[in-house]
Amino acid sequence: MSTSPINMTNTPEEENKKKKNFFLWFWFLFLLLIGLVGGAFLYFNNSSSTPKSQVISGDFLPKKKDAKTMTDAELAKYAQQSVDASQFQLQINPTSTINFDTQSGYIGIKNSKTNVYPINVTFYTSDHKAIYSSGAIQPGQEITNGILSNKLQRGKYEIKARFDIYDNKTKKKRGQQFAVVNMTVQ
Repeated sequence: MSTSPINMTNTPEEENKKKKNFFLWFWFLFLLLIGLVGGAFLYFNNSSSTPKSQVISGDFLPKKKDAKTMTDAELAKYAQQSVDASQFQLQINPTSTINFDTQSGYIGIKNSKTNVYPINVTFYTSDHKAIYSSGAIQPGQEITNGILSNKLQRGKYEIKARFDIYDNKTKKKRGQQFAVVNMTVQ
């Protein structure tokens, strides 16, 4: 009997092919494992929580206890209070006369009682220089006379008045309005 030796050694080509196949299978199984773990994580974390807005069976409106129906007059008064609180009435005299020597004179600013917000009014020249600031004016208060903080020469000026409107409780600025005042310094 003739025996021929069995070649147990692989050629370099076959070795490279085996390594390549092993590498591809390794990465395929690794990515598959990551996908399964990630999918399980998302499934269990998202399915176990109930949304806060979900209606639970058996949760119904209770019977009437202390509530009463508003009359038409009460409803109208309530609606008017809401409207009044959301509006602001601007009141400023469109002309102002200032004494050149004292830099003081008639200003004419009112914060109407119907307003619910305190205000601060600042006057600016056409070159954006602040010349007067009123300080806080509460609803129902007015300023008739004031002193300019920066001196103006004699003449007529078109002044921009900026009304800063503040929240009564938080003291934070809620908005602003503008008006034009014709100021005469004499």
